Amino acid sequence: MARIRTRARAVDMLGRQQIANIQNAISELFKNAHDAYATEARLDYFEDSGPKSQGVICMRDNGVGMTLDDFENKWLVLGTESKLGSERSKHFRPSGMKERPITGEKGIGRLAIALLGSQVIVLTRAFRQDGLKELVVCWIHWGLFELPGVNLEDIELPIRIIEGGTLPAKDEILSLRNELLESIESIRSKCDSRTIDAVAADIKSFSPNPSELDGYFNDREDNVLSLAENGFGTQFIIGPANPVIKVELRSEDKESDYSFRKQLLGFYDKTFGNASNSPISVSIKRWLPEDLFGDEYLEDDNFFNRKELTESSDHFLSGDLDEFGQFKGNLRVYEKDYDDLTIPWPGSKGRPSACGPFRIIFGYLQGQAKESIVPLEEWARMNKKLDYLGGIYVYRDKLRVLPYGDHSFDWLEVEKRRTKGAGYYFFSFRRMFGAVLLSKNANPELQEKAGREGFQANAAYRDLRDIIINLLIHLAAEFFRKGGTYTDIFEQDQAESKKKAEALERQRKQSRERRKKFELLLQTFADRTANKLPETQISQLREQTNKRMEAASKIPDQDKAAASLVRAEQDAVDSLTRLRLEYNRKKPSGVALTKSLASDWNAYLQERTRIEDDLFIPFEREISKTLGKVAKQAKLYIDQRKRLDERIKAIAAERKKQLKEASALANDSASETRKTVSSITEKARLALDETIRSIQADMNRTPIQDLDPDEVEVLRSKWESQLTEIETRHRDGLMAARDMLASLAENLKLSDGNEPAAVMEALEERMLELEEQADQDFEMVQLGLAVAIINHEFAAAIKQVRRSIQSLGQLSSRAAGIKPIYDSIKSNFEHLDGHLNLFTPLQRRLYRKALTITGRSIYNYIRDLFSNRLDRHGIELKVTDSFLALKIECYPSTLYPAVINIVDNAIYWVSGQKHEKTVFLDAKVDHMIIANNGPRIEERDHQSIFARGFSRKPGGRGLGLFISNKALASENILLSVQSPPKGFNASFRIQSENISVNI
Repeated sequence: MARIRTRARAVDMLGRQQIANIQNAISELFKNAHDAYATEARLDYFEDSGPKSQGVICMRDNGVGMTLDDFENKWLVLGTESKLGSERSKHFRPSGMKERPITGEKGIGRLAIALLGSQVIVLTRAFRQDGLKELVVCWIHWGLFELPGVNLEDIELPIRIIEGGTLPAKDEILSLRNELLESIESIRSKCDSRTIDAVAADIKSFSPNPSELDGYFNDREDNVLSLAENGFGTQFIIGPANPVIKVELRSEDKESDYSFRKQLLGFYDKTFGNASNSPISVSIKRWLPEDLFGDEYLEDDNFFNRKELTESSDHFLSGDLDEFGQFKGNLRVYEKDYDDLTIPWPGSKGRPSACGPFRIIFGYLQGQAKESIVPLEEWARMNKKLDYLGGIYVYRDKLRVLPYGDHSFDWLEVEKRRTKGAGYYFFSFRRMFGAVLLSKNANPELQEKAGREGFQANAAYRDLRDIIINLLIHLAAEFFRKGGTYTDIFEQDQAESKKKAEALERQRKQSRERRKKFELLLQTFADRTANKLPETQISQLREQTNKRMEAASKIPDQDKAAASLVRAEQDAVDSLTRLRLEYNRKKPSGVALTKSLASDWNAYLQERTRIEDDLFIPFEREISKTLGKVAKQAKLYIDQRKRLDERIKAIAAERKKQLKEASALANDSASETRKTVSSITEKARLALDETIRSIQADMNRTPIQDLDPDEVEVLRSKWESQLTEIETRHRDGLMAARDMLASLAENLKLSDGNEPAAVMEALEERMLELEEQADQDFEMVQLGLAVAIINHEFAAAIKQVRRSIQSLGQLSSRAAGIKPIYDSIKSNFEHLDGHLNLFTPLQRRLYRKALTITGRSIYNYIRDLFSNRLDRHGIELKVTDSFLALKIECYPSTLYPAVINIVDNAIYWVSGQKHEKTVFLDAKVDHMIIANNGPRIEERDHQSIFARGFSRKPGGRGLGLFISNKALASENILLSVQSPPKGFNASFRIQSENISVNI
């Protein structure tokens, strides 16, 4: 008799070589944790910084763990049946937990660890009905299972039992290592010594410390996965990690995509099925050198949620496919619902499908924003998300089956069909997000491959694909393809969305161009006034006019002299008129201004008023006075009636000319509109005539007398539909144009032409305001999230720092040399710890405590916070006794950030000055003053400086003073710009009835 013997290499071939990739291996370990009734499973990857170093992986869960018997007779046995049939019923299930469907059956999932790293230390503590068991520890090097000529029974693995709720100490780990090295030496004679030496060297280079690692996690998180004391579960400490992990993570960083995590997101279905909570939470954290908190890769927000599925999609399908592959469910195409929709599967032919019944659900987003009904900002966000995660996923018993869902694995051949005809087959894998929902009970014939890279290509899998492909082709043909039964609704909505988007884009483009031209005009004005050009031009005109009047006064003929003098005056007035026009800027009608442009417009109005009041009007009066003065000196008689008459005639002629030009432009536009309407009307008539001729030609070609009545009825319906469609489409367009023109005419009639432009301007201004506010709100949301994260993580990290400082304090009491160092660290830490209060404004419900704040504490805080910057820029921080003596009752989280923002701005502006640099703090009866001698705040900015988005600082976002003002106002504290104290250029007042000054 002969026996089949097993080489050790079989383990490597079944494990490392069988698993498709790193993500499959991690997913397999998560599934094993799920089967062990874990509620949490975490993988921590510690990435070393060296170019050749590979890092360490720690995989932890809080499942029921393994006893020594479980580990030796199940985990170390390949192909176990412990999860099958009657053996499954013996598997321990914690009290109060629902039975979980089994995800692993082949007993080789544990070998996935070999793909993550060359060796592993296994730590597992079991929890059973009779309580906690002892900790089992084992060291495995997977390189032993790659050695040629070695049988499985030749390899012995060292195991330790650790009692008392403790973790293995360093000497116990070293003992395990020595035993493993001895085991290697026992098989040296059976294989190449160099290979044995390489494995031994690898083992010696790996020196993990489970106790130290447990303490590391205790310092950074609520370590519910600890195996110390009353903890239970399983942990794998793997190292050195597979270098591919580092490469893939670095690649994801570089490309800013989800290339690594996308196969692990959505591990448990909380989006497509009915479950909102997961019985197991999975996590992957990457720890870089000197990283205190790690980067989480599997946050729920990174994946799709139910709201996105139903509300952030243009089309949405959900329904069930029965055992015969027939679909019944609901479809939404844009905003049109099709309930109780039935789609047959012709492949059934009366036989049940091999795959069994299942459910399908997916949303679809149009590829162009102008064809989508999803709001533009949401469409852009979802479009980016779909680029990373678009596809149809597969879940069995709510656990994800890989590699389905990754758009690089087009298992339904969506993109293959699309290349044949995008309009014909419609769907794109990157635009879809949904899932096929299976269960082991309903779909037992769908068997996963041993390497977990999808289902085996048996009859069940072929039927599953065929049914879904048929569903997609049928949907495209009936609802999205030209000529389909229900396509008219889709085409109508798509055309409507596209038309609105194109019209809006045209309007935006026109407005942008007009704003750009207007901005250039304002900038030209600003440049000229900044260079004192109006003053120069008036000066030149004055000199020229004086010369002409002097010359006129010397003409011997009195009448000619008087006429020449009046003509010189009129020419000067005409030149002044042209100069006024040169500096006139008209705001474009019907175009909204951005906040920045509106601010520039207001600045223009103020400056234009100034040059009118200070230059043009005084010069106009000066011309008249000069004429009278010259005439009196020359003893000339000026006919004032004639002079005034000629002046009025000249002005009237100029005004008539300008009004005539405006009338001509308006008439030209009206004429162009009439031509356009006539052209549209003519096109509509020609289109109807062409359709009638086409139908008549079809009638002439069709042997109607040979057709049965039903066929004739079909033709009649088709031709009538063609006539109705062409007439309705053009009639609706003409009626829409008529309504718009009628409304325009009515508004023009009632408002002398101003109202339509004003309405358009108001609407566009509101739209711009909302768009800007949405962008800024999004930035503030991000800021709030960042602050919340910092606050949480800082508070968590600070606990350990406090403990360490306390320990250092105890040491310093016994060592005089350490005492000064301890005092310095303690003082600086307490100051840093105090900054944590600055993060509380966004968490007011947790931190609401009004305090009495003194001026001295505010001064000390400002001095300590900005001391480096003040010294660096040579800025003096001056404070009065009144400020130091002030008291205010309020929330620190409200006052401190506002004061800091004002001082921070003051330092910025003062630092650019060349003269003495000072920030000044003072207080009066009911207010405090923060002043500086930087640039003065223009009067026109006194109110707008607190508006959202307003900033004169290059690159400024205009949020600091806006937020400060809002926060203070909510506590009845008034923030305003005030006239600065003597010697200063800018000053802010913080006023409150709760402020008192007691000197």
